[in-house]
Amino acid sequence: MSEPATILQASSPHGNLEAIVEQDERVTYLYLRAPENEEFGIKSCWIRNHSTAPEDLDLDGMNQGIPPMLPREFCLSPDGRNFLDPGRLSLVWFPEGDGIALLEDGQVLAAIPGWAGPNGFPGYARDCVGQSPLCWKLENATDFEERIFAANRYWKAWLQEPSPWVSCQQSFLTAYETALGPYSRYFAIDGNKWPPKALAQFDGPEFTYLLTLGVSLRPQPAVERYFEDPTQFRRLELAACFSSEVAPETVSTFARYLSAQADFPWSQFTFFANGHTIPCEAFSNDPKLQDFSYILLVEEPPNSPRIDIPWSTGEQVTLLWAVPITADEQERAKEHGSRKLLTGLSPDHSPQIIGSRSSCDS
Repeated sequence: MSEPATILQASSPHGNLEAIVEQDERVTYLYLRAPENEEFGIKSCWIRNHSTAPEDLDLDGMNQGIPPMLPREFCLSPDGRNFLDPGRLSLVWFPEGDGIALLEDGQVLAAIPGWAGPNGFPGYARDCVGQSPLCWKLENATDFEERIFAANRYWKAWLQEPSPWVSCQQSFLTAYETALGPYSRYFAIDGNKWPPKALAQFDGPEFTYLLTLGVSLRPQPAVERYFEDPTQFRRLELAACFSSEVAPETVSTFARYLSAQADFPWSQFTFFANGHTIPCEAFSNDPKLQDFSYILLVEEPPNSPRIDIPWSTGEQVTLLWAVPITADEQERAKEHGSRKLLTGLSPDHSPQIIGSRSSCDS
């Protein structure tokens, strides 16, 4: 038996996933792996057999690392089909950055979407019948193809001038300045990598605000696993508010921290939403704030400024404010819920104002 040959390969625009199509004389597979993320593992989806299908799954061969042929009962063409021609194939990444579709002459041949993996779902294959351990039949082919076409439109928009970033930058800065006044500092936080994104700082007599822009240009991964209507939760920007008493060095350190979190959902194949908590070491050198080792993300906390957040790519954008909390408070949020924790965090009912309470107030 010859070793499988790689006939198509591509890295994701996010740079942390690799898609591979491998073919031998028996079978062809689509693989998706994250070279630098062991938790992601390797996802695989059968594409087609090239000879007569077996009656049963070759479990012994699988244990030896041999890609199994799809059993006859699940094959649309049980006698096998011709080898794939790489010249007729193309790969389309989902904008979330956690899934891929393989097309043959523009038609969906196989796909590993972001929700593949849990509960025994490996991915979709056009030549599959029913639901097998190696692939599932694409039941709603028309709906899924429209999703692929939408993904193609998304990527083509980035090849045009002006790019989506131009209108995003203008609309978000306008919305922020309308609510907070002119920005005082502006930082690119993309590291010269796609997609472009930035952090704007707004200094006032009482408060300093930090807000991201451009994060919402990418829909977040994994949202569809948890929400019936993911369009309300897929896009976000991050914000923070500091009282005038907080040292500028702490604000600068937190600005770097917030910039790093702006890439976290895509680097870790997860998502941020209202009530989520994330570790934070940005306050470790500030005596008044050093015990705040977590951030609680809150949508529309009490007395937060009203900002008319633009939509992005036709979808609602959520602005999540960073509320500092201690490790004990994070445990209480896990046990009793973040909503209950939030109501008792700050006497002035503005818990998002960093510096309005010190660690000893917790």
